[in-house]
Amino acid sequence: MVDKIETLEQVAGVLESQGYDARLVSGEAVMVDVGGSEHPFAAVVTKNDNGAEFVLTCQLATLGDIEEDLSAQFMLAALDANTAIRPFAFAVISDTDDPALAEPEQWPVVLTSSIPVGDLSEGELCVAMDGLWSALTAAAPVLKLGITK
Repeated sequence: MVDKIETLEQVAGVLESQGYDARLVSGEAVMVDVGGSEHPFAAVVTKNDNGAEFVLTCQLATLGDIEEDLSAQFMLAALDANTAIRPFAFAVISDTDDPALAEPEQWPVVLTSSIPVGDLSEGELCVAMDGLWSALTAAAPVLKLGITK
């Protein structure tokens, strides 16, 4: 049992001990599968630039997956859902965040939240992962609204 989680290595270890398929990637991120075993969502835990927070991000789709004629309705529904899925929120990772994403169709639609590093315990990390699962469940109707393929 880890008293205080301060590193990504510790995050990976705690998630593995809780039954998640978690792996440390290049010492800079923890990849973890969330959801069903056939088609899990890929979640990533990183540290923010100043190292004060772990950032939990889960890709749901890309903007290119959203039907163009439904995009305004999808975005409004995502904004509305943000109050129901707190502390998670819908967001888009654009070329401002990642210059390799040149075309808007490539921009990931994600759920994201942050967790202060401070005195993070195993229990608090597990609560954050449970919150992600709840947010994914609440996000399903929004995704169905915009992705019809």
